[in-house]
Amino acid sequence: MTVQIHEVGEVILVIGCLVGYFVYKHSKNTPGTASRGDVVGAIASAVAVITALVILFGGGSENRQAPAPVPPQTVEPTSEPQRKG
Repeated sequence: MTVQIHEVGEVILVIGCLVGYFVYKHSKNTPGTASRGDVVGAIASAVAVITALVILFGGGSENRQAPAPVPPQTVEPTSEPQRKG
């Protein structure tokens, strides 16, 4: 099964991941110690950025329109009705 992601969605996802990565690299889990970055803060910031960009840019949503209604087909007689008389 293949999942199609439109270009806008791809860009939004990449930007969110980059923001999460930079927040993780530039944050400390506890102040004053050289520990790893804050994972929860990085995930939360990535989700916040992705949510904001989806709201702003529509995140791959398409302007789908309903198909035009098809007019009913009328059946035309192939021959004229026969007249009595």
